[in-house]
Amino acid sequence: MNQMTISLPETLYRRLERAAAHRQMPLQELVAETLQATLPEIEELPPDMQEELRALENLNDTELQAIAESQMEMTDQETLEQLLDLQSMRELVSSERLEMEKLRTEYGRVLIRKARAYALLAERDHPLPQS
Repeated sequence: MNQMTISLPETLYRRLERAAAHRQMPLQELVAETLQATLPEIEELPPDMQEELRALENLNDTELQAIAESQMEMTDQETLEQLLDLQSMRELVSSERLEMEKLRTEYGRVLIRKARAYALLAERDHPLPQS
């Protein structure tokens, strides 16, 4: 395992300390876990997604910002929510299960694209939105 020393703003360091204490884990482990979740290995994704994420590197900042702020289509979000609600009440039929899986996959792809766009913007020294 490689080691490195980084300087963090005091407020960020305190947030990390609180999160680590809350999760009852060492600070270093929390930071490593957070970085891994934020910067997934592109090679671990399906080939078409790898290609799509690599193509983001060629976009300008405005295009990346649009992707970072994008969302799943509202009708797809509503359908997914309805299917999840339905699933909590009864077993889904085959067509519903297939639709839900398709929508969950698309939702995951949107999140991965957004995360990669934010990561590229951060690498380009653009401030990230405050939560």
